[in-house]
Amino acid sequence: MRYFFVEPTALNKPFATIEGAEVRHMKNVLRLKPGDDIRVFDGEGFEYDASIHRFFADRVEIQIKHKFQGTRESAIQIALAQSLLKERKMDRLLRHLCELGVTRWIPFISERSVPRPSAKRLSARSQRWDKIVKESCKQCRRSKLPEIIGTLSFEDVLDYGASCDLQLVFHEKASATLKSLMPQYPAVRKILLILGPEGGFSDQEIEDARAAGCVVAGLGARILRAETAAIAACTLTQFLFGDMG
Repeated sequence: MRYFFVEPTALNKPFATIEGAEVRHMKNVLRLKPGDDIRVFDGEGFEYDASIHRFFADRVEIQIKHKFQGTRESAIQIALAQSLLKERKMDRLLRHLCELGVTRWIPFISERSVPRPSAKRLSARSQRWDKIVKESCKQCRRSKLPEIIGTLSFEDVLDYGASCDLQLVFHEKASATLKSLMPQYPAVRKILLILGPEGGFSDQEIEDARAAGCVVAGLGARILRAETAAIAACTLTQFLFGDMG
């Protein structure tokens, strides 16, 4: 059954509506027609069985038949803070992390971050990321959209971590592994993963992270690309603490 995103506000009508680029895709690419059954999600954790009622030039009216709680969200909440990478790298990374079940995406600027976009550019990137998470959730059948936080400083990320059960900073010189840490944190539900830029974190940033209560961990003997490290960290976290084990 085809799966589509519907804005929650569009559900508060006799007939819910799907708008934007999806309309052309439904009509001209998928060749859907009135009466066809579809499934939609609202980005807040709920899914709906529905059928197409009517096509318009700019929207599709659908009739909701049944509402139910989505079942593909992980029991743990993973917030992943990633120091800004070059644009396409961040876009691709966010797509993969959404599939892996990240619940919050926190871009930030660290000491060795190369991209330092203007406020206008950051706003445009945020809008693009919003589109990416919707597309990715549609592909992997998630019912809840990851939250995208505005770009922070490294200090702000450490402050955010105070509300988490476990804060992990990944560094190539660290000897501790996620597996070795697992017995110390048997019941974590809210986890912050902090990943650095292409050049890694500075020694001072690692000291500041430890002082803020973060655990510094490694990802094995090999030096990973920044985007590979983020995917590996998220996958291992879901395997050890979440729903991929």
